[in-house]
Amino acid sequence: MIKISFEATDAPARLVVTELMPYAISTVWLAQTEGLYVQKWWAPNGYENTEVDITTTEGGTWRIIQRDPQGNQFSFYGKVEHVEAEDKLVISLISEFWPDSTVMVTQDFFAREQGTAVVTTYEFETDEALHTYLNLGGIDRLREASVRLDALLTQMGQ
Repeated sequence: MIKISFEATDAPARLVVTELMPYAISTVWLAQTEGLYVQKWWAPNGYENTEVDITTTEGGTWRIIQRDPQGNQFSFYGKVEHVEAEDKLVISLISEFWPDSTVMVTQDFFAREQGTAVVTTYEFETDEALHTYLNLGGIDRLREASVRLDALLTQMGQ
């Protein structure tokens, strides 16, 4: 089971998510960077990823189209800024709801005796953007996606 914790800070506006996973780093990396796997877990409960396109090379792009429980579709997209396989992934994240606001997402992967730790840092442009994300249920949505990731990683380990 994934253990997850959150820390939000102002100035700079950051949300740091730490996930401790009892899975091999190679499996965790694959689940986080391969579109077919991301499609299965990167969404809160009740949401479905209808299209996932990820090019996990520096300068590559990514895009995810999601459908909410009411049938509305919307997208998230960005650019892959930096990649070190099984070590670090840095992407820009833009939501079509706020196309003028970019969140920089840095994921650091650490192999541990008991599996893998992934520390994800979301850097928001302003404190207001961070607080808007938090007030719209960002923590709950991340927690729900983590539960889905845990289920997928359990299946991949079998």
